Amino acid sequence: MLHKILNPMYVLFTLISFFFTFSGSIISASDFNYDTGLALKSNLADKATITSMHAYNDRIVAVGVHGIVLSSEDFGKTWIQAEKVPFTNTLTDVQCVSESQCWATGHDMTILHSVDGGKNWSVQYDDIDFDAPFLSIHMVDYLNGIVVGAFGKSMITNDGGENWTSTVVTDDPYEPHLNSVYSSYRMKSENGTNLMFVAGEIGQVHISNDQGKSWNMVDTEYFGSLWGGISVDDKRKLLLGMAGKILYLKFSNEASGEFSLDTLFAGIKNSLTDIKRLNNGNYIISGNGGVVTILDLENETTETCIRGDRLSNTSVIEISNDKYLLSGEKGFRTHSMSECQSNFEDKNSISKDMWMKSKFQYEEWVPYDWQ
Repeated sequence: MLHKILNPMYVLFTLISFFFTFSGSIISASDFNYDTGLALKSNLADKATITSMHAYNDRIVAVGVHGIVLSSEDFGKTWIQAEKVPFTNTLTDVQCVSESQCWATGHDMTILHSVDGGKNWSVQYDDIDFDAPFLSIHMVDYLNGIVVGAFGKSMITNDGGENWTSTVVTDDPYEPHLNSVYSSYRMKSENGTNLMFVAGEIGQVHISNDQGKSWNMVDTEYFGSLWGGISVDDKRKLLLGMAGKILYLKFSNEASGEFSLDTLFAGIKNSLTDIKRLNNGNYIISGNGGVVTILDLENETTETCIRGDRLSNTSVIEISNDKYLLSGEKGFRTHSMSECQSNFEDKNSISKDMWMKSKFQYEEWVPYDWQ
C-alpha cells in the first residue's frame, strides 16, 4: 500500500492541487465557487497549473487544476476559458480527434466529453467514491478509446464514450499506476489495427493488438516510472522515464514483443513528461524543473536546456521552427533552444538558462551542477 501513497505521479497531481489551491500568488480556491459543481471562470485561469494540452490542426485545448479548460486558436497567444465544465477538481489529460470531438480525464475517475471543440463539456463517466485519477486518455477515433490511471484502473469504449467498460491492462497484485496510453499509427498488428501502448510504474510497458481488449507486458528490466512515449517507426519506440532516462526500444518482432533496449541519458536528473515529433524529424521532450530536450536520433545527439524559470513542464507543442509552447506550472510560456544557448553563452546575460549539447550517453551522467 505504501507504494501507492508515494507514487510520484499520484503525489504530483495531489501536490499540484494543494499548491495551487493555497498559493495566493497564482490562483486560489477563492477564485472558484464549488457549490455549483461547475468550474467557474477566472481571469487567472491561464496562469494556473496546466496538466496537459493537445493540438488539432490550429486549435489547442488545454486542461488543468480546478476543472480549468482553455482553448487557443493563435498558438497560445490568447486563451479562452470553456463556458461549461461540470467538474471542479484536477483534470489530467485531454485529446481531440476532430475540430469538435474532445475528451478529458481527471480525478474521481472522471471522463469528460465535448462536442463543440472544448467550449462546453459533459460527464461521460465518474466514480467519486474512488478517490484517484484517470491519468491518460487515447481515442483512436471518435468511437474507440481507452483511459488508464491510478492503481492499474483502465476502461475502454467502442461507442464514443456512451458506455465505458473495465479492461485489465495489468494483473500485477501491486496495482501499479498506469501513467500514459497511446497508439502507434506506424506500428500495425497482424490484423491491421494500430498497436496500443501503456506506460506505467516500475518500468511497465503493455502492448495491445486488439484496441485495448487484451494486453501483453514487455519486460523492460527498468524499475522506475515511465511517463509517456512515442513510436519512431514500425520498429522503434521511445519511452520517457525518471532522472533524465529515455528508453529506446528496437523491436525485431513487435507481434511477439521481441526487442533490444538502450537507455539514453540526457545529462539531467529531472523526470521527463512529454515528447512530440518535430517537423524536421527530431523529437522535443519536456520535463520537470524547466527541462526542454531536443533528441536527434539520426545524429545521435541530445540538446538540453534548463530554463531560467525552473518551472516544471507537463506538455510541449511545436509552434514553428525553433519556437515551442510549453505548459505546466504557472500556465504557458514559449521557448527557443537557440535563445537558451545564446543566454547561456552570454556572460553578461541575467538569464539563468543552462544549455548543453552532447552525443548519446548510455551511462548515467550529470556533466555539472544544473542549479
